[in-house]
Amino acid sequence: MILAMLRLVVVGLIVLTALYWLLLIYARSVRRERLEKEYDAESVDGDVKGHRDDYIAQGMAAYEHSLKRKLLWLVYILPVSIVLVLVWFNFG
Repeated sequence: MILAMLRLVVVGLIVLTALYWLLLIYARSVRRERLEKEYDAESVDGDVKGHRDDYIAQGMAAYEHSLKRKLLWLVYILPVSIVLVLVWFNFG
């Protein structure tokens, strides 16, 4: 029983890690596209490409920290906590 539970935990963490990386890549892609569209909508003709790259890099840097924290809670902490509570009430 302990070995089966350990196997479930390992497989679960592998699945959660894959989900975390997929969501991280997708969310960053969507945010980058939104920043590109914002810049294009607000830019004046003749802007240098470097300004666009700087704008996007600054926007992504500001977004990166909050995204990782939110995904950490959403993907790891919340599901593991729910499973632990369910196990506690069923076997406790």
